[in-house]
Amino acid sequence: MSTARTSPPAPALVVARTTLLVAAVAAVGIVHVWSHTRVTAAGYRLGELQRTQESLRAQRDRLEVEVATLRAPGRLEEFARARLKMAPPAPGAVVAGWKGVAAAGRAGTVGEEVLQRPTPAEPVVRTKVTRATGGPRDQRIAVR
Repeated sequence: MSTARTSPPAPALVVARTTLLVAAVAAVGIVHVWSHTRVTAAGYRLGELQRTQESLRAQRDRLEVEVATLRAPGRLEEFARARLKMAPPAPGAVVAGWKGVAAAGRAGTVGEEVLQRPTPAEPVVRTKVTRATGGPRDQRIAVR
């Protein structure tokens, strides 16, 4: 029987393999620690953003209540009387409609020139009805 004896590896080769193994384990450890710190930092940031979101929701709710309070009819009336010096119209000052204008603001017959009743912030506009369309309400189209 022949026994082949292998010679032990050179000391430099053992040191190189050990160094490579230790470097690989160290790299894995560093990547693990780095990823753990990133996850922890992201968790803290998420908590901070959730607190900010709750704060903004509470602020939005407070502002919605304030807007509702400011838009309340009684508050608007008080503001109009006190700051804008407005008052209810005098009896007889309100006109329900003009000749040639229907109550809904539609013009009269075709070819007739009429005044369109304005809304409170619009000027009076003269229009001439050019065409009538058939339909259940007999609507008319006005061209300015």
